[in-house]
Amino acid sequence: MAKSRKRQRDLEEQAPTEQVDSPNDESEDDDGPVIEDDDATSSEDEGDAPKPTPQPVIQSSIKSDGRYNNKQRLLLLSSRGVTARYRHLLEDLRTMIPHSKKESKLDVGKNYSGGITGGGYGAAVNEIAKVRGCHTVLFLECRKRGQDGYMWLGRTSHANSSFEGSWRGGRATAGGKHLMITGGPSVKFHITNIHTMDELKMTGNCMKGSRPVLSFDKSFDHIDHLKLIKHLFIDVFGTPRGHPKSKPFVDRVMAFYYADGKIWVRNYQILEEAAATAKEAHSQKKMTGHSHSTSLIEIGPRFVLNPIRIFRGSFGGQTLYVNNEFVNPNVARAMEKKTQGEKYVRRKGAQKKRKLKDESIVVPLDPLADVFK
Repeated sequence: MAKSRKRQRDLEEQAPTEQVDSPNDESEDDDGPVIEDDDATSSEDEGDAPKPTPQPVIQSSIKSDGRYNNKQRLLLLSSRGVTARYRHLLEDLRTMIPHSKKESKLDVGKNYSGGITGGGYGAAVNEIAKVRGCHTVLFLECRKRGQDGYMWLGRTSHANSSFEGSWRGGRATAGGKHLMITGGPSVKFHITNIHTMDELKMTGNCMKGSRPVLSFDKSFDHIDHLKLIKHLFIDVFGTPRGHPKSKPFVDRVMAFYYADGKIWVRNYQILEEAAATAKEAHSQKKMTGHSHSTSLIEIGPRFVLNPIRIFRGSFGGQTLYVNNEFVNPNVARAMEKKTQGEKYVRRKGAQKKRKLKDESIVVPLDPLADVFK
C-alpha cells in the first residue's frame, strides 16, 4: 500500500498543471483588439491612407545544391603538322579550361571511314570523344604546312547518345522521337592574329583552374547565327560548377566581341587594388564610390575567329549558315601572286619597249667627221 501511494504521488507531481484563465487575462485579451480598432478608426478619419503592399519574393528558377551535376567534358586536340604558335595556343587553352581532356595529335588518312558518321577527321574525333566520354570538342586543324589554321567547335555524337533511349536502325529513340546520333551543331572558324600567354605584353595572371566570367557583345543577342555560337562558347569555355579540377574563385573575364564580321576573343584578369595612403583612398572613393580600384589586365591568349560555316551535325551534315564574305586563304594568296606576276609582266614589257626604242633610234652619219683626221 505504501508503495502504491508513493507511486500515485509521483504521478500527480509529474502530471501537467492545468492553467485556468483568470478574468484579468480575459480583459487583457479583449483590450488588444479594442486598441487596434481605435487605430483603424483613427486612420480612417485621417483620410484612409492606403497600406503599402508587400513586394513578392522572387525566387530563382534554378536551384543549385552545390554538387557537381553539370559533368561537361571537352576534348581538346589538334591535327598533325601544327606550327609552334598553334601548339602554344593549344597548351594555353588546356591551362585555362580545367574540364578539358588532353589528346595527342590526330593523323588520319583521306580513306578513313568511321561508320555512320562518315570519314575523315569528323569520324575520328567522334570516336575519340565517345571513348573519352566528352560532350564537346575543340579541334585545331592546320593546312598548307601551318599557314592556315582552322578551329572546330561543336557537340559530339556522345552528347546526344547519352540520352535515354534505344537504338533502332541507326537512330536513338526516346519518347517516340528520333535523336540524331551525329551530334552537333558544329562551327568551323578561320583563326588568325594569334598571341599566346608567353608574350611580354600580357602581364596578367590568374589562379589556375578558376572559373571565368563570360562576357558577350550585344550582337550575340540579336544576330541569329551568333546566338548559336554563343551557346557553343558557353559549353566549351564555361567551367562547370564543382568540377574537381576547378577552383571556387572568379578572378578572370573572357570576352567575346563581334566587329568587322569576326569574333575577337580576349582574356582578362580582374585586379582589385587597395589605396596605399588615406589621401589616395579618399580621392578614389570620391571618384568611384569605393576605396579600392578594380581594373582589367590582359592575360592571353588572344585570337580572332572568322566563322565560315555552321553544320547541323558534328563535323558535317546539313549547312545552317554560310559566310559569303569569307575569302579562302588559298584564293587570297593566288590573287596576291597574280598581282605580283602582273607587276613582273609590266616591268618586262617596259624593258622590251625601251630596247626597241633604242634600236629604232638611228644617228645619221656626219660628213665632216673625218675632216681633221
